[in-house]
Amino acid sequence: MNPKRAKALINAAQIVKNKLEQRGYTLAAVDRQFKLPVGTAGDALRNPNRRGEEAIAAALGVQPVLLWPLRYEAVTGQRLSPQPSQNYERPPTILQRRKLAGAQT
Repeated sequence: MNPKRAKALINAAQIVKNKLEQRGYTLAAVDRQFKLPVGTAGDALRNPNRRGEEAIAAALGVQPVLLWPLRYEAVTGQRLSPQPSQNYERPPTILQRRKLAGAQT
């Protein structure tokens, strides 16, 4: 994965998580409130997951297209189906980023 894209995905996920926290939610609380399996909201931050995306958007009072524009059609706001393959590329984990940073120094 392109390092700039990975950083953008990590930043976007952190922004959504921070907005949830400002509203008094955790990802686990979103799962519970919307009766989702444990981990669904967290998974939606990293991978396309319709139910998780909709629950997070509802908790924030916005449309999912505003949070994940690459997962939705820009004009209509309809969710892309199937999702483009780049939407399934996962950014490196914290451990992977630490190892990479250690190797570069």
